Amino acid sequence: MATLQILTIVILFIIVLVSVVIGSRAHQKEQELKERRLKYLQLQNRADRMEQHIIGLRGINTDMIVSDVFYDFYLENLRELVSYSDDPEKIEERIAKAEAEREDAPTEFNLEPDEMSFHEKTKYKERLTKAAKMLLYMRRKGRISNTHYKLCYTYLRWLNLWIQLNRQVVQANKNFHSGDMRVAQTLYSVILSHLKSNNVDRPEKKELEKFVDERMKEIFAPQIMAIQDAENPEEVLSEFMHSLEDQSQAEANQDEAAKGPQ
Repeated sequence: MATLQILTIVILFIIVLVSVVIGSRAHQKEQELKERRLKYLQLQNRADRMEQHIIGLRGINTDMIVSDVFYDFYLENLRELVSYSDDPEKIEERIAKAEAEREDAPTEFNLEPDEMSFHEKTKYKERLTKAAKMLLYMRRKGRISNTHYKLCYTYLRWLNLWIQLNRQVVQANKNFHSGDMRVAQTLYSVILSHLKSNNVDRPEKKELEKFVDERMKEIFAPQIMAIQDAENPEEVLSEFMHSLEDQSQAEANQDEAAKGPQ
């Protein structure tokens, strides 16, 4: 009788022990699945965010300096995501697509662009702000050097300036081609003023400055020829210079009026 009781206790103990082990293993498995799912969501959200940064700049991107940084981080996340996904083939396809897109040449810098709407300008400025914040995050995390960060940030500043100048560039070019040289001259002067007051050092900025300088030379060419062919060049030149001074003063007055009271 005592032996039967002892055997019963032993069996019950074994059952309890097995239940504890099974329960512990199940809990551990559940915890592992939970952590795996959490890691998957984290990587997926990060990859989606990087993809949006890349797509957001594509329409105005004339240099891959920032996109390359984003592509590196994007592809790194996707490759890690393969290990956590239930559909790795889908992630592999996404990786192949990103690698192929990365090889595409950026948008060619166009000195005679189409005019952007207010909505487009606002949209791009928001994207540039978000891209700048992401670059700062990556620098703080040590993913890019401080030197590389500064080069990328300078490029974003240039894009912001280019968006700001869009309307003036479009209107100046339109008036130049339609023959309204006085308005074209005024607008090109405004563009040059903005470029000279901004310390961004980018090849695109120098290209735009050269382009505007060439246009201004074409605009002034008839006046220069008239001065050279005049019987009294000094008098014609004096009148021409007075005309430029009057125009500059008028532009300055317009700027002051636009600023309004401080």
